[in-house]
Amino acid sequence: MQWVNGQPSATVPITDRGLQFGDGCFTTGQSAQGVLQHADAHFERLMSTCQQLAIDGVDWLRLQQTVAYACAQSNQEQVVKIVITRGQGGRGYSPAGCQQPTDIVTLHAFPQHYYQWQQHGISLATTERQLGASPLAGLKHLNRLEQVLLKRELDQRNKQSSATVDDLVVCDLFGNLVETTASNLFWRQGADVYTPALHYAGVDGLMRQRVMAMLEEIPGYRCHLVQQGPDVLDQAEEVFITNTLMKVVPVNHIDHILYSDHTLASALQQRLNAC
Repeated sequence: MQWVNGQPSATVPITDRGLQFGDGCFTTGQSAQGVLQHADAHFERLMSTCQQLAIDGVDWLRLQQTVAYACAQSNQEQVVKIVITRGQGGRGYSPAGCQQPTDIVTLHAFPQHYYQWQQHGISLATTERQLGASPLAGLKHLNRLEQVLLKRELDQRNKQSSATVDDLVVCDLFGNLVETTASNLFWRQGADVYTPALHYAGVDGLMRQRVMAMLEEIPGYRCHLVQQGPDVLDQAEEVFITNTLMKVVPVNHIDHILYSDHTLASALQQRLNAC
């Protein structure tokens, strides 16, 4: 099911700048019991990103009503994706003349395998492909071509090997750890928890923000934002990944490095389940 500018529709004009230039942003959330979970955080992210991209004129009230209506169509768990583009404009890059943004709301089946990931953990591998440095680092903008190529690499790797992996760990052009293709990365050494600072690349995920806030409330743990290469994962006692849909997922191994301690990941899962 999909809605464009508040109306049931599956099409946008070919002149829409989201199609032409990736000129826009999005957020992806979970609907449960007919309600978008943590809706305020999703809309705050969209508003903040639109402000940074100078996308004006979004009808936020209509968009909120559309999302509420979409989620209310089912009490089953669903994925809700909200896209905002700058709307229609001229042929060139200049946004001059763009008067009305486009908002798109779509519903999708919830990935049930995430529950298995949460319980049993996943396998990751490193990649030589790097994310380019960008002044838009941290934002969830529509230009996801790097992630598309990473997912293609993952698919090809799994087709050619009997030892499949679930995702790839990627660095920026300076060799700093960033994230996986669709989640944020955390690792722990003792009571010290680390996550990439995302100065040059990556997405500052909502679940990343929630986990960092939770770590401030759990006695004994300290969270650090760092710029470090993948070698630090060799000494980590525990690694886990996060995003809004999968929440907290423990990592069993990255390449040849095994991780059997999932103490913190389990504690965070329990806190999230209690919310």
